[in-house]
Amino acid sequence: MRMTMRLAAIAMLVAVTICQQTGPAHAANPTFDATGVWRSSVGEMEIFQEKDEVNGILVNSGFGHRLAGRYITATTIRMVLIRRTRAGGCETTMHLDLNVTSANSMSGAAVASETACGLTAGQTFPSTWTRVL
Repeated sequence: MRMTMRLAAIAMLVAVTICQQTGPAHAANPTFDATGVWRSSVGEMEIFQEKDEVNGILVNSGFGHRLAGRYITATTIRMVLIRRTRAGGCETTMHLDLNVTSANSMSGAAVASETACGLTAGQTFPSTWTRVL
């Protein structure tokens, strides 16, 4: 089961990568540029946006997160994230819809896609982000 979830996560990342290269038929026209450094209670996340494609990284004392996705509406970014435990290297897949509410604020909830690394599938982690830079 765990290997199946890992393969599904890899397939999801490949699909996101392919879509990022070919672009969706109706790409969203983002209202805000999310490029920058964002702070929440879990730490600081760096985001780079190119047109409607968004990539990010968040590293704190316990975990490293790699995020990749696209704007699906003018103000919503749909992302896949890989969460890695820094101490043991355990990886799990999550998904996240970020609602960009202004040039300096966004919110969303990361949802565990599988039961692994101390998380249960469907477990949510809501957060609000404020632009630092």
